[in-house]
Amino acid sequence: MDRARKLDPLSLIMAADNGVFLYFSRQNERAIQQFRAVLDMEPGVFRAHMVMAAYVEEGKFAKAIAEAEKLWNMLDGEWSRALLAYAYGRAGQLEDARREPDAGKKISTRQPFDSLPIALAYIGLNDKDQAFMWLDKSIAAHSHSLAAIKVDPIYDPLRSDPRFEAILRRVGLGQ
Repeated sequence: MDRARKLDPLSLIMAADNGVFLYFSRQNERAIQQFRAVLDMEPGVFRAHMVMAAYVEEGKFAKAIAEAEKLWNMLDGEWSRALLAYAYGRAGQLEDARREPDAGKKISTRQPFDSLPIALAYIGLNDKDQAFMWLDKSIAAHSHSLAAIKVDPIYDPLRSDPRFEAILRRVGLGQ
């Protein structure tokens, strides 16, 4: 990452990816600073909106929800809905959180979609059975979004469950 940033120091994508690496390594305050710097320069860099997840990890739920709502207003889709539900759920706003996966399930009956966002919404709701069911669907559909499952803190609530290790093995990331 350092080499890439030296080669192209003005790249907002590289700067956002640096924030992602900081977030994945649980350096949430540094990740927040990095993501905020990118968003201050260009609010449209989708990847930098992962600041929402770093805010959740830091227990800054109001900021996480505000960021998720910004993303939803920019891009109303399955991912923005799921991240909003995740933030609501982790903040304890369960009624708000439950609305979003239901909306995603309705979309799923009308068009092809990535089911992983619904799993994330259920992780936020702390509904492990539903989260694993939707993770299974994501694996069956070969979701490319599973690539970070081994390191993304969003999955931490599932890691102690034996089903999670089975998921890692199924996607080729387990032992």
